[in-house]
Amino acid sequence: MEGAFMASHRVRAIAISLAVALAPMGAGNVWAQTAAPTAASLQSAIAAAAQEAASQPGFAALSSAAKLAAIEAAVASALAASGASPAAIAAALIQAVSSGTVSAGVAIQVAAAVAPQIAQQVAEAPAVQQQLAATGQTATVTATAATTTDGAPSVLVSLQGAASTATGGDAATGAGGGTTTVTPAPFDPCAGVVAAYCGG
Repeated sequence: MEGAFMASHRVRAIAISLAVALAPMGAGNVWAQTAAPTAASLQSAIAAAAQEAASQPGFAALSSAAKLAAIEAAVASALAASGASPAAIAAALIQAVSSGTVSAGVAIQVAAAVAPQIAQQVAEAPAVQQQLAATGQTATVTATAATTTDGAPSVLVSLQGAASTATGGDAATGAGGGTTTVTPAPFDPCAGVVAAYCGG
């Protein structure tokens, strides 16, 4: 009887020792799984997602709007899955524009989709404004009265490509009269992008 008690005591002691020994390892594994993504990893995720979207069959033949939607969806999905904070996502999108990885319009659209509260911040960033100005494109972010399911403010993003101007009648010769027509172009998701998926 005493032998059985001692054996049981030894088994319990071994189990406790194993639990103590494994606890730090388990805690470390949990920390590793929940660690925030780095700036470099977010840049890689954005670039890989955009490249993946552009590598789909028929991408080159898509309209500018369809290309924009495809790249936006892929990048938004990658960033949402990263677990990064809104602040980190904003910084990553601005850096991606500055690096020529994605266009300003894509960055703003992704921000509005993943974390609407940062869309205005991304749109107003100097790097984003610089690319828009250089390509002749415009982007407007408008807050609405609605909110998302997470309670974030809902925003509307309006993107417009470089407008073309045509003159007719006397306006073309400077004699007065005639007409001047300004035609906005679709937003080009590859304008200002040097990444390989846009032919850069």
